[in-house]
Amino acid sequence: MMILPVNLRSRWDRAPKNLRGAMWMLFMAIFFVAADSIIKILSRRLDPIEIVFFRNVFSILWLIPAIANAGGVKAFQTNYPWLQLTRAALGGIAMICIFYSLKLLPLADATAVMFSRAIWMIPCAVLLLGESVQWRRWTATIVGFIGVTLMVQPTELLNFGSVKTGMVFALTNAFLAAVIFTLIKILKDRGESNLTILLWHASVSVLMTSIPTWFLWITPTPFETLLLVALGLIVTIAHSCLIQALAVGEATAVTPFEYSRVLFAGLVGFIFFSELPTIWTCIGTLLLIASALYIAKRESLAGNKQNG
Repeated sequence: MMILPVNLRSRWDRAPKNLRGAMWMLFMAIFFVAADSIIKILSRRLDPIEIVFFRNVFSILWLIPAIANAGGVKAFQTNYPWLQLTRAALGGIAMICIFYSLKLLPLADATAVMFSRAIWMIPCAVLLLGESVQWRRWTATIVGFIGVTLMVQPTELLNFGSVKTGMVFALTNAFLAAVIFTLIKILKDRGESNLTILLWHASVSVLMTSIPTWFLWITPTPFETLLLVALGLIVTIAHSCLIQALAVGEATAVTPFEYSRVLFAGLVGFIFFSELPTIWTCIGTLLLIASALYIAKRESLAGNKQNG
């Protein structure tokens, strides 16, 4: 729940659901870029699988107060164990893929390639969620994806004979993420709590990476330990924002706003990692912003008609 002054809280509650979902997605993008930057720094010395292990261990530790408040082990209780397990396992695999891509690719490139999941997200929402998607939203989403594709330069994605290993990891993550987003929406629609979804995801990921971490172990320095602790907190907040976004708005309406993550990643990459944006990045960013603003306008108009 977002903490706001009473007057702002009232305005927030009156806003169209898809608009609120879009805002939650923007918050998520900011937190994830911060987390990605930490991962990129840590992966200079630590193996990404070890980082995945610690990221989830510390996420669970950060959730202890919420777990205690929810009745301890009762926080893990679910009416859909197999659905939770499937979502958590796919989440663990996707996390390993994206951590490796962040190690191997520039921050903006790794982030941008993830958004090829937009191609899969809308079919998943239509087939699994039964959402109705009008042609304007299809068009705006495709335009946004074209912008993301331009950011990483089309030849890098289309010339599969020479695709970098990092690109393969990022594309694999993208496909899995589309399925994961849809499963989260299904779980939320069936009444599963944010805490339960987060706990299953973190716990299963710890189990999946514990044995590989044993063989890949490198003892973190005090500074790296501090970053790992911060990573767990930041990603936990980011996932909470994601879950809230999908709970409030339609998946096909709110997911285009996560494209802003590429813009934030480009800025962070330039400022902290000396990664200069290309002309493709600039053109793609313009398309991205145009797409997001158009969708926001459409959702605002639709919400006003509904409230009127």
